Formats: sequence, structure tokens, C-alpha cells
Amino acid sequence: MDTERAALTLILALATVSSHFFAGADACDNVPTMDIDAACLKACTSEPLYQLCQDTLRHADRAGEVTTYAVIATRFAKLSYESTMETVDQLLQKASGDERAAYANCRDKYDLAHRLMAAVVNQLFACSFGSARQEYIDASVAIRSCGDGLWAVRSSPLYDVNAADQDKTMLAYDLGALIVGK
Repeated sequence: MDTERAALTLILALATVSSHFFAGADACDNVPTMDIDAACLKACTSEPLYQLCQDTLRHADRAGEVTTYAVIATRFAKLSYESTMETVDQLLQKASGDERAAYANCRDKYDLAHRLMAAVVNQLFACSFGSARQEYIDASVAIRSCGDGLWAVRSSPLYDVNAADQDKTMLAYDLGALIVGK
């Protein structure tokens, strides 16, 4: 997935999310409303995550329901996973030995994380947060597990991509935690 396609997809996702949650009747009960700066400050414990939060939410309405921000960040992570899985598929075609094993592990872990984040998005849209917290945690563990497996082949281009995906996953979890708790 190229950068332009990812950006366009994210903008379309933002439009869908905004129209869903700002229609009034679709707002989730007992979910705070705040501006992007406040949400990012409350959710992010480091300057790099705060900056990622600002960048991720830059096309969202400046003030809104936190669920909107959580959906955007979760979809952003999910889109990144899709791009990474395409990269892994390409790398698997040429890899052998330890590299192949590491990439195959990543492919499995990313597939799991992708499914988990899709489930979280569905729960957020339904304002039903029953298992969202655990699914965020499980997705984070899966993405980190890929990174752990890449340690032996950290010269791989996938190593830095996975590190960025870990940040996106953490951002989604941190914004989601404003609703479902840590």
C-alpha cells in the first residue's frame, strides 16, 4: 500500500467516523468529549506518542467524542498492519532460514493483530466495549512478538516498520483506554 493510498483511505475513514459519531443519536453514553490536544495529553505518556497522536488526528474535528479519536487511531494502526503484511509477503518470497522463520512469525502475528483491531473498531462503533481492552492488549502483544522475533535479523527493513507499528498500536490502545480503561 503506497503512502498516498494510505492517506486517502485514512481521510475516508475519518469522514465515516465523524459522520457516525457526530450525528448526535449515535454518540456513546458516558464517553467524554474533549479536544484533540486534551485527548493526546491525557492518553500519551511520551513526547513521541503525543506527536504521533497529533499527526494521526490532524484531519479529525478539533473537538469531539473520545470514541471518534479511538476509532481513528485503531483504524490507522489496522491500515498500517495491512501495509506491513504486504511487505512481509514480499520479504517471505526471497527469505530463507532464520529470516524466513521470523517473517512467517510476523505474518501470523500481524494477521492476528489485524483481526483484533477490526473487532475493536466494530465494538467502538457499536458503543459496546466489553472485550475491547483485552483485544487492544492482545494486538499489542502480537505486534511486539513480531518485533522480538526480528531481533536476530534487525538489519531487515521490517525491523523499523514493526517499531513504528508498535507505536501506532500503543497510541490506539492509549486513546481507547480513555474509554475502556488500562
